[in-house]
Amino acid sequence: MQPGYLQMGSFAKVTAHQQNCVTVDPGRLDANGIPTPVVHFRFSDNDRALWQAANQSMLEMFSHLKGKVFPSLGKAPSGFASHEVGTVRMGKDPRASVLNSYCQARDVKNLFVTDGSCFTTSSEKNPTLTIMALSMRAADYIKDQRRKGGL
Repeated sequence: MQPGYLQMGSFAKVTAHQQNCVTVDPGRLDANGIPTPVVHFRFSDNDRALWQAANQSMLEMFSHLKGKVFPSLGKAPSGFASHEVGTVRMGKDPRASVLNSYCQARDVKNLFVTDGSCFTTSSEKNPTLTIMALSMRAADYIKDQRRKGGL
């Protein structure tokens, strides 16, 4: 019989923190003279604890296997499969969000942001269907507002 292999990994949601954000560096311009984005991100203590707990669970499962185990869990979470979202958050509170609940910018009435940046948080799952649903909802709102003369 051929040897068999089993590979396991864990996925978890990173907790949302205001310090994790994207800004621009006006002192560092790209070839078109546009300020370059700067990603500010750090795993929190809770994120690292969740990663450690997931690793412990996997090691416990491995301990019940009959084969040889080659654990390679790393020293810290890596985020290699992340879906980056939440840079232009929507919400009820204008002090904590840029968009209203219809993905409409608070400061620019006819600007709607319906990609993943409007998310306030996200799991490790692919966000495509949620983006599509939010886009359809925003389109219905735009159509309604145009009909009423609001846009």
